[in-house]
Amino acid sequence: MKKISFIFMLSTILVVSHAQNKETFRFVDKSGEMEIEVPEYAQQHYLGEEFTKKFYALKEKYVYRPEASFNSPTPASITEKPSIYNSLKKLDKYYKKQLKKGTVQQEEVRASLSKALAVGYSIRYADTSDLETILWKTKDIAEIEKIFTEKIVLN
Repeated sequence: MKKISFIFMLSTILVVSHAQNKETFRFVDKSGEMEIEVPEYAQQHYLGEEFTKKFYALKEKYVYRPEASFNSPTPASITEKPSIYNSLKKLDKYYKKQLKKGTVQQEEVRASLSKALAVGYSIRYADTSDLETILWKTKDIAEIEKIFTEKIVLN
């Protein structure tokens, strides 16, 4: 009986992981609206002013601070769709480390990160519950990179 239950569990895991690998997400491309005025005090991105603007625009979309109230005079920032926003931040840190190590070229990082940020900006108001679930479960940064650069298609 244990062998049968083990085989059943193993086959279920393989089917689910195979189905997740084949899944492609399609969204409308809204990255053309990404240009935003960055304040002087904003921290500069390691890839330059273009990416400073993109990250600031992304932060403006995903993070907000609610108004103060009697119960909460200094409310904390709230992140909408934290699995997407935090995955993009992890991806940025990963690329920064890879550049420091010298394992990737700056042009490759620029292209991949630019696509990932365009995806993140474009999907903010879309129904992304399935994508968020996958990102929430994914711990491997290489898999997160694949999701943003290969499995999400912008039309």
